[in-house]
Amino acid sequence: MENIKFDLEEKHNNFDFLEQFFLYLRYWHYFLISVVVCFFVVKYYLNHTVSVYESKAKVKIIDDSKSSFVMPNSPVALFGKNKVNLDNEIEVLKSYRLLEQVCKSLNLNNQYYNVGYLNNVEIWKNRPFTIEWLDNSAKMDDKSISFEIEIANGGYKVVSSSSGSSSKVHPFNSIQYISGIPYKLLLQVGTDLKELNGRKFLVVHAAVRSVALGLSNSLNISNSNKNSDILILSLAGANRDKSEVILNEIIKQFDIDGLSDRRLVSQRTIDFVNQRFKSIEAQLDSVETTKANYKRNQGLTFINEDALTATQGKVNATNDVFQVETQIALSKVLEQTVKSDKSLGLLPANIGLTNNGINQSISEYNTVVLERERQSVSGLPNNPLIKSMNNKLSNLKINILGSINSYQKELEVSLSKNDYIKNTSGSKFSSIPNNEKVLRGIERQQNIKETLYLLLLQKREEAAINVAITSSSIKVIDYAMTGSSPVAPKKGTYYMAAILIGLLIPFLFLYVGFLLDDKLHTKEDILKLTKNKIILSEVPHINGENRLTGINDRSILGESFRILRTNLTYIFPLQTEQLGQTIMITSTIKGEGKTFTALNLSISFSIMNKKVLLIGADMRNPQLHNYLNTGKNQLGLQDFLHDVSVDWHSTINKNYLDNSNLDIILSGTIPPNPAELLSNGRLEKLIAEARKEYDFIIIDTPPTLLVTDTLVISHLVDTTLYVVRADYTPKKILEFSVNLSDKGKLRNMAYVINNVGSNYKGYGTYGYSYKYGYAYGYGYGYEADAEAEKTLFGKIKSFFKK
Repeated sequence: MENIKFDLEEKHNNFDFLEQFFLYLRYWHYFLISVVVCFFVVKYYLNHTVSVYESKAKVKIIDDSKSSFVMPNSPVALFGKNKVNLDNEIEVLKSYRLLEQVCKSLNLNNQYYNVGYLNNVEIWKNRPFTIEWLDNSAKMDDKSISFEIEIANGGYKVVSSSSGSSSKVHPFNSIQYISGIPYKLLLQVGTDLKELNGRKFLVVHAAVRSVALGLSNSLNISNSNKNSDILILSLAGANRDKSEVILNEIIKQFDIDGLSDRRLVSQRTIDFVNQRFKSIEAQLDSVETTKANYKRNQGLTFINEDALTATQGKVNATNDVFQVETQIALSKVLEQTVKSDKSLGLLPANIGLTNNGINQSISEYNTVVLERERQSVSGLPNNPLIKSMNNKLSNLKINILGSINSYQKELEVSLSKNDYIKNTSGSKFSSIPNNEKVLRGIERQQNIKETLYLLLLQKREEAAINVAITSSSIKVIDYAMTGSSPVAPKKGTYYMAAILIGLLIPFLFLYVGFLLDDKLHTKEDILKLTKNKIILSEVPHINGENRLTGINDRSILGESFRILRTNLTYIFPLQTEQLGQTIMITSTIKGEGKTFTALNLSISFSIMNKKVLLIGADMRNPQLHNYLNTGKNQLGLQDFLHDVSVDWHSTINKNYLDNSNLDIILSGTIPPNPAELLSNGRLEKLIAEARKEYDFIIIDTPPTLLVTDTLVISHLVDTTLYVVRADYTPKKILEFSVNLSDKGKLRNMAYVINNVGSNYKGYGTYGYSYKYGYAYGYGYGYEADAEAEKTLFGKIKSFFKK
């Protein structure tokens, strides 16, 4: 677990940006092609995409609250910040209720499109026709219908719809049916059908709800700044005229809605007053009727005059009673006087009686008495005249008494009547306070109803005035205007995205390819996997047939093997005797360039006038003979190991490649048991004898992964060169060589990297491109000399490596 953590940290710390950059830069042509393709794809898309423009309008929200002086409750209030809650106004502007009115007012649910090859362009201002739906039910607002028509022969035919297509030509302004719903297409005045012949149009009837919700989502409202009452309304759309009309209609409906809200209070006041008028009129009429009935029942007219009349009547009645009683008393006194007068003398006259008859009778009586007295002075008592006068006086006296009695009776009746009048007047006089109280209560109710009636009448007039003079809650600063530049699609952004995507696509392919790549490529890859191991040299990739170095070779190939030769001298073990150095060349799998490395290293040592023996110990799949243009069945190592009578000197091939210092022993005929032959001791004898004759013995051995041949002879050599081929050797099998070295199975091991730069086109002027006949892996029998067939995945990976 610690090793894994260490590896991850080291990998992170060793990340080289420039290295990665140049790694991807090698595939610049893929990036260029991808960017160009994406650029033209985006250009084609933009040329066939309908541009979207943004329309804007500005309105100021007016604070219609009543002005009143309020002490500021914060320092901010001193600066007069507005009282309008703009968030509430924004919500009202984007409310479904308001936008639904806009949709219905402008018939936004009826949409008309000019059918194009790639896009349908909406028509708004210059429509050739309009549709009239003859179904006026509320359900029509919830239906979604669309159909496509084609102008033909002075009419139109429905080419596609939910109910199918028809080739029948319908005249305009005629009633037709679509999905069972009647409609009429009304041709606009001035429309020339000949110019439109063959053109197709799409008619869409959308649900009002969906249109209103879509409009709410696309409508943007913002405040110009936090201290301002100005709202900015913006709407993006492909049709500039339509967007401007919608914004202006939203402002209009918002103003109407605000006016309606403020007028609603006054209108409700008017309605309330009108309803109360009916009730108050009935109540007022009832109060007045009650007052009239009460006056009529009480015999009242006006309470003050009635009180005065009652008071006067009472006084008059009292005086009348007093006078009658006075007359009665006088009449009784007179009667008593008359009755007590036996001498028929003078009676009192004018004592205050108001009865003229009695007064005249008394006056007549006294006149007779005086006449009698005058006669009696001059005549005798028995004078007949005097007697006649006495008789007359007696009669007069009787008449007077009778008149007095009658008068007294009359006075009694008059007294009784006057008492009644007096009592009645007193009763009326006594009832005056109560009547006044009752009338005042009735009048109070009447005054209250009348005052309330007048107040409500005043309020109704005030409300009517308020309805008439209600001011707008908004001030339009700018009606809807549309910019000349489209807001979408933004060409700069699209082109930038095209470039980024064009770079990203090959990057992802390469990244995945690198991620799936399990091959070793550079020296750094090997160093990461083989800690503290020595890498002696890097052999470059060679293009062409010249795969061998030689005398005075100034090529990069020759220089690379000179470097390898020089570096080898630093790892050779010290020799106590004058014996040649033994070098074993091996690899993990076939195809990594063992034989190529062994032969060129041998040549490199030989051109230094060193005696070199090259032994082809790969008896399973020998390749050395291919470089020497000879047959593989020549006498070689197998013959020496198998036949004890064969001297190893007889198997040496001299003067190959015109080099007298280089001797070569080929592998010979392929044996069935190479491991047994290599371990029979004769190879050890050969090497021991050859070390006395040669300066360097270089052994080309089989790969180490699946066969034991190399490990059988590894103890016989001084140094092991382990060949790794760049862009070929899998990373996961390199650990195998590390384990062999750590366990001591490969002595004094060092790495040689072959075929470096094979995947770097255009880098340097040399390289080698020869192909080995090895398939991936190393079969025991070496039957397949040709390349193994690649899988599809391998072909894809190899395509990215070319």
